Amino acid sequence: MTNEEIQNMMEFIIKQQEVFAENMDKAEKRMSRLESAFVTVFNLVNETAKLQKELTESQKHTDGKLDALINVVEQHISEGRNGERAV
Repeated sequence: MTNEEIQNMMEFIIKQQEVFAENMDKAEKRMSRLESAFVTVFNLVNETAKLQKELTESQKHTDGKLDALINVVEQHISEGRNGERAV
């Protein structure tokens, strides 16, 4: 190889290294954004699960109260008909 060919090859390698370094920098920035987004999604999922459990407990409580109200209304209707149920 001539000195000129060696020089051209070295310039090519240096340019390739520069492109590679730029691409790595871009990839690292994207990875950082993805990590941040993942943490946000993870926290949202955890909060949603917590709220779902709270909602389930609240619904159980509401169901119990509604059942008690239904029983009172049914008893009131039954007593209004002298204890006889309508068919």
